[in-house]
Amino acid sequence: MLFAVTGILKPGAEAKLAGLQEAFNEHLAQPFRRIRLAGALRSADRSRTGFMVLLEADRFDQAEAYLRESPIFRADLYERVDVAEYELQVGRLD
Repeated sequence: MLFAVTGILKPGAEAKLAGLQEAFNEHLAQPFRRIRLAGALRSADRSRTGFMVLLEADRFDQAEAYLRESPIFRADLYERVDVAEYELQVGRLD
């Protein structure tokens, strides 16, 4: 199954991300779950407002565990997080 894992940053959190970049890159590169897409969410002024990852997992709790393992989540920089099963309706993921 596919899951969308989204985190919206707290105000002022973007300045704290630089110190977490290496750990976050390692989190994205983990071999245990297949990440199909990952990237920053940006506002109209191009500031980073959050992140979204589309990943494959067998169960909902595995997708939630991926979020909880994130260095950004552990640093309490997200204002809001969401994990939802993703159902592709248009387009294609290879």
